[in-house]
Amino acid sequence: MTPGVRLRSPTLAELERSYGGVLRRSSSEVGHFSPVELAGPGDLAPLLHARFIAKAVAAASRGALLLVEQALLHDPRVPPIVTWEHPHAAWAMACVLEAWADARPEPARVGEGALVGPHVLLGDRVVVGSGVTIGASSVVGGVGFGWAAGPDGATKRIPHLGGVVLEDGVTLGPFCTVDAGVLTPTVLRRGVHLDAHVHVGHNCEIGEGTFVAAQSGFAGSVTIGKNVQIGGQVGIGDHITVGDGARIAGGSGVIGDVRAGATVSGYPAAARLVWLRAIAKLYRR
Repeated sequence: MTPGVRLRSPTLAELERSYGGVLRRSSSEVGHFSPVELAGPGDLAPLLHARFIAKAVAAASRGALLLVEQALLHDPRVPPIVTWEHPHAAWAMACVLEAWADARPEPARVGEGALVGPHVLLGDRVVVGSGVTIGASSVVGGVGFGWAAGPDGATKRIPHLGGVVLEDGVTLGPFCTVDAGVLTPTVLRRGVHLDAHVHVGHNCEIGEGTFVAAQSGFAGSVTIGKNVQIGGQVGIGDHITVGDGARIAGGSGVIGDVRAGATVSGYPAAARLVWLRAIAKLYRR
């Protein structure tokens, strides 16, 4: 099955007429809206930030169609085969998903032996594996905090249609929130354990055996490796990658990638000994 959100087969010309922008290829019919790293022939994939240019070029080589933020056209790395350029590409994506997604309700699927506490909300397209425990008042599969600015400063909430996957043996403490992904699921791998009041943003992936203490929060599209230990009240910025076996001290603010096996602390998070020396120097009289 093609990854992404199935669309009701609009043509690019129909989308351009409805939402504006400039077409470079108008006859193509669109089957799915897919992320650039997974898009294939006939899929429409968004290129909204320069960090994804290489993946978008690879997607185009596989036959994917690109919706490109117009400001990126000045970057020489963007291929000349742009198919739909738009001055508000994220807003256009939100419009397409809102109006054209073939998003029929898909009730949550709960695996054998799962324990779901009182007042838990499981959204559409949520898959709960075997032996999962979800604490009281948690919300799994709610709409993520994704907004797009459109013409004249108007804003639109981006539909989050990718759902959530909690693999076997995952534990969520009470009052946790795991947001649905936009085009593909947010994923907590086998044996992930979240303490109470942990927030996982849309399209995050948390690796096997990772432990997260209370009141930590991950922005959208964070990737956490296997067997990571994350202390309480840690904040991790969007699109950050934390390598396997890393440790993040409580109260840290992570604004850059963390290499595998590293121990970091502070804000901005740095190697723990570096942070401690810096604090000692700051308070030395």
